[in-house]
Parts: sequence; structure tokens; C-alpha cells
Amino acid sequence: MLKRFSVTIGGKERIVELDGPRVVVDGKEREIELLAVEEGAWLLREGNRQALAYVDGVGGKIGVSIRRGGANPVVVGAEVMEARSAAVAELVRARGVAVAGPAAVRSPMPGRVVKILVRAGERIAAGHAVVVVEAMKMENELRAPRAGTIREIRCAEGAAVEAGQDLIVVETTPG
Repeated sequence: MLKRFSVTIGGKERIVELDGPRVVVDGKEREIELLAVEEGAWLLREGNRQALAYVDGVGGKIGVSIRRGGANPVVVGAEVMEARSAAVAELVRARGVAVAGPAAVRSPMPGRVVKILVRAGERIAAGHAVVVVEAMKMENELRAPRAGTIREIRCAEGAAVEAGQDLIVVETTPG
């Protein structure tokens, strides 16, 4: 069954189509192998290159942290949405309509909370850094998916966290 996604990496959007084992990126077929490693983690292979991807759903979007190997691994953040959801999100942005309700910031992988960067009740903008999680000897700064007020902090500095665990809850209100 064909599924189409909008994938944004470093501000650049690509359209990815998945049709069973077939992967098409911006209209070009690619030979990419996806292997589930653990809950929320995938190994991606293309030729002799490979990367680990840690997946976390946040507020209708999927956050992906991609770790490219080698002696000095690089972590790249990506945002994935179904193509239809991406079109709706763009309409919402263009018309200045805010989405109401809570949105959780979740740990993309197992790790340890290094620093909590916000306080309950604090108002923040979309993309504001809220917590730092260390995983695989790398610190990952996690950001709020939308503007709002910090409703709840569900973690503590120094605490171990699991992949997909809610860390911070942001309450958004329309207007």
C-alpha cells in the first residue's frame, strides 16, 4: 500500500513514498533497507552506508534522530508528516490558526535527563529547547513542538528515561 510522507531535514523538504519494500525520494527510486532494531529504533542501509534512526511521534508529527556512524557520529534531526497532514499544517500556519490542547515532548531514545531547561507555568515559543537527554554518549536538546505553556514536567535531572517516554507537556490554546 502506497504511503506518502513529507520529510524535513535541515529546513529542506523531501517527499518520500513507501510502497512495500520500494522507496521513492523526490521521484527517484532508492534501494534503502529498513530493519527494526528495537521499539522506536531502525537501522537504515543504502549500499555500504548505514545510519540508526530513533523515531518518536509528537503532536501529529514524527520526530526522527538519525545517527550516522564512524569515529565521530553525527546526529541529524528530521520531522516526518503524512503528506496530507503536512498540507493541512501549512494551511494552519498560513492562516495563523493555533492548534489547541496538550503536546508531549518525548524522549527519542533510552537515555538520561541531563538538564531541564523550563519551569512549570513558563510560556514558550514553538521550537524552544525544553530538556537535554544524553543517549549513546551524545547530548540531544529536545524542543517544544508548538508554542504554549509548560503544563507538566514528567522527568527529573539525572533520571533514566525510556524511548517514547513523555518528558514535558506543553499546553497550547487557540489564538
